[in-house]
Order: sequence, then structure tokens, then C-alpha cells
Amino acid sequence: MRSRIKTLLCKSSLGSSVLRLYSDWRWNRLSHSSAITECEKLRTVLETEQASIQVVYDNLVSPPTYGDFLQVVMLARYLKASGADVIFTIIDNGQRRHDWKALDSDEQVSLVQDQVELASKLLGAKVQVRPEIVSSGTYTVFSDDVLTRSAIYVKTPLLLNTLIKRSEKPLPQDFLLTTGRGNQLADNLDRESAPLVAWNVRKGRWGPDRNNTQEQVITDFRDIRKLFPSHRIVLLSTPDAIDWVFDILLKSGDLHSDTTEEQILFPQPTTGYLNAMLWLLSADEYFQREGGGMGMTAIFSEVPFLILSEDKGIHYQHQLDGEKIVAWASPHQRFVHRPLDADRVLFSDLYARPAEAS
Repeated sequence: MRSRIKTLLCKSSLGSSVLRLYSDWRWNRLSHSSAITECEKLRTVLETEQASIQVVYDNLVSPPTYGDFLQVVMLARYLKASGADVIFTIIDNGQRRHDWKALDSDEQVSLVQDQVELASKLLGAKVQVRPEIVSSGTYTVFSDDVLTRSAIYVKTPLLLNTLIKRSEKPLPQDFLLTTGRGNQLADNLDRESAPLVAWNVRKGRWGPDRNNTQEQVITDFRDIRKLFPSHRIVLLSTPDAIDWVFDILLKSGDLHSDTTEEQILFPQPTTGYLNAMLWLLSADEYFQREGGGMGMTAIFSEVPFLILSEDKGIHYQHQLDGEKIVAWASPHQRFVHRPLDADRVLFSDLYARPAEAS
């Protein structure tokens, strides 16, 4: 009977929409329940002396995206900052999820190396790369999912948010990302003393609907300049996207090839996600319209940000509280959900405080 109903629904666009909504609702409900159950288990483990916890990221069932990977690493970082001995394991034997095929073999190997470097930097510990799951006496987060090779990255944000909400202790000092206070992200940036704002423009291979348009690039650049006239802007993105942005702004007349672009806008000097993170964490403000994984660095930092999104974020649908996407967000860290006009509303129309008054 179920299969017949499903077949009938799939024959119309309305039926397909209803079926998709039901599927999303059911999946979210199950994920929510699983995360809450795991939260209570972890709270018990954290109460024990010398707690040892393993966090696993499995490339067979996880995407080749930095933002999703960072969320799982930050769960491990929180557990470590809470006093646990954390083992971070990447499962990779060359068999990876279907969307890794968008990368050639060299790019895939490079990304796995980036995963290891990023996790090592943020955890201050050696990261294991194993070809398969190895059972041990260590408590493993979402162990049933890990053993059955099911993705956990989709549940991690809710788990981490719930852990922090239910904790009776202050947020661990070494949890949020900074370039100081003994954290592993050393600030070795070669920059001038001029104040900075960071701006992310996305032109990615996945989810093209979240890519920025030429019109948005021009409008957002002008808007950020209006908000922060005394700041330089560091552009954070991939090399191709950075070239694309500069080409747009040169053609629009907002930049000139002789001198002004060096004074107003400059690209992250060194490529790579980790290097972009350092510049974001050194900025006075971060701006993002739609976009992707770079915004996760802002969310796990103390940097004021304004992120505009058409949806609530696939992994954060149950926890968006006003403009606070996570429990630890400050009033100046705003995730603005604008389902009708996220593609065109101005940053300045949503800006709640004088930009130069800090």
C-alpha cells in the first residue's frame, strides 16, 4: 500500500512536493531524536575521570566540503576543551562518496591531506587516517552510525548545540576559534595595520543555487564599503572565484587596475581554507550572502558576522533562535533567514549598529 501511494504521489508535482516535505520532516525528526540521545550519553561520559572519546569522519558517506568537516572537528574540539582525551579518526581507503568524483584523483588526495592538517591544527593532536573502522574500548560518538557506515556530519551540529545548551558549565575557553590565547591557529599573517573586514563570495561546484551572482558582487562590495569606509576588505574564496570577482569589479568601474584595488580590496594572499580562516579570524567583521563552508569558521568564532540565507541551513533547522544560529552566538553574530529576498536585501538595511563605533 505504501509503495502504491508513493507511486501515485510521484506522478504530480504537488504530490512530489508533499512526499519530499514528509521525507524531510521524518528525517529531521529521527536525526533530532538521535542527537538528543547521543547528547545524554556524552554528558555521562564527560563526567567520568580521564574520559576517552573517539570522533570519526567517514569519507565514504561524507561530502568533500570543508564546512561539513569543520563541524565534526569542532565537536571534537569542544569535547577536548571539556577535559576529554579525544581521538579524531578519518576513515579513508580511496572509496569515497559519489560527489568526490567532481574532483580528480590528485585533488581528492590533496583534500584528505587538508582534512588531516585542519583537524591536527584545531585539536593540537595527531589525527588518525584508517582504511576501515577499528573497534576499541574508547567511547565513539554515534557509534552505531559509525559501525554501519552512516553519515554523522548531518547530526553533529544539533548534538554540539544541545551539549552546550544543557551544560551547567561556562563555554570552555579553548573552544571557539581565535588566533590567540594559546589556540593552535598561530597568527603569522603578513598584513598592514589597517583594520580589515572579511568578505566571502561563493562560486562553488556544489549547490550552484548558493553561488553569488555578478549583480550581488557589485552591490555587496559597494554596501560593505559604505558600512566600513575606513577598512580594507579581504576577499576569501577559491582562486577562480577571486579572479571572477576582480574581473567583475574592474569592468563595473568599482576598482581600477592601477592603484585603488590594492588599497580597498585584496584577495587572501595564500590559497586554501585554513589560510582563509586566519584572515577571517583577524577581521573586525565578516560578511556572507548565501555561500557555504567559510561561514562555519565565523559561526565557531568570536568575530561579528552578518550572514544572509534563503533557508535556515540544512543542519540547523531545529535550533535557529531569532538570528542566533547557535547557542553561543553573541548579539553581533547574526544569521539572518530571509526566504523571500536573501538574494537582494542589502547588508546595510539589516545592520543593527554603527560600523565604525567599536
